[in-house]
Amino acid sequence: MKASFITLLYLLLSHSLLTGCSQWRYDLGVPISGNNLPAQRTSLNEVLQSLGPPLRMSASHTGFIMAWEHWDIRENSLGITLGALGADFFSADWGEMRIKGEFLLVTFDHKHLVTSATHSDWDNDGGGGQAIQPFFSFVSVVDVEDLIDAMPQHDWGSLLLQADLPSALNSGSSSDTGQQGLQQRATPKAVGQQSLEMD
Repeated sequence: MKASFITLLYLLLSHSLLTGCSQWRYDLGVPISGNNLPAQRTSLNEVLQSLGPPLRMSASHTGFIMAWEHWDIRENSLGITLGALGADFFSADWGEMRIKGEFLLVTFDHKHLVTSATHSDWDNDGGGGQAIQPFFSFVSVVDVEDLIDAMPQHDWGSLLLQADLPSALNSGSSSDTGQQGLQQRATPKAVGQQSLEMD
């Protein structure tokens, strides 16, 4: 009887120290098979039937470019606190992120025929961190915000209806609907076409 009481007390104390444990999973886009790369001189129609609509596209000097992408993002975090009734006198947090994905870039000529196809995939540690916090503070040890935005095709209609003049002036350099090339998700704001955009 005494051993079970001590075990129960231990479980209750352990549970009161554990402030939060979360696991987030994000699955963006449709998986791409690297073995089914479009061959040169394949028609646009055949590529679209095989891969579905592209997620990114742009004009180019030799024709146009289309891209498909898939992201699998896993975020894990754990927090422990010493306190009572919601008062955090001391807390410790751990977090980690894992990123898996693939990107397929296909270029077409003006006759709508494939000129090249490039597939890349990755499985990387996306970062993480630890934090020790006294009293009432909160630190995010993992940040995935720049990776989990909506896929670009969800914004195509609104991008074509931009009302303000500065955005319209830079629409040709837009990373999603412009004519200056493509960029992958999570590219820093200060590089590529985004450096020319105005808010």
